[in-house]
Amino acid sequence: MADDPKKKGRDRELVSEQEHEVAYLMKAAKVTRQKALQAIREAGPDRKNVMDYLQRK
Repeated sequence: MADDPKKKGRDRELVSEQEHEVAYLMKAAKVTRQKALQAIREAGPDRKNVMDYLQRK
């Protein structure tokens, strides 16, 4: 845990192919696992880019 909980690192802005991250994307964007993984691979690790990608498709 960070010393100061008010400080948020860049980690919150990134998304990976870890199961809990994919599950979050599936729920938030209402897409399948395959589409969530494809979005991460094509849009890159930036969470905003991934969500924008999923909304366009």
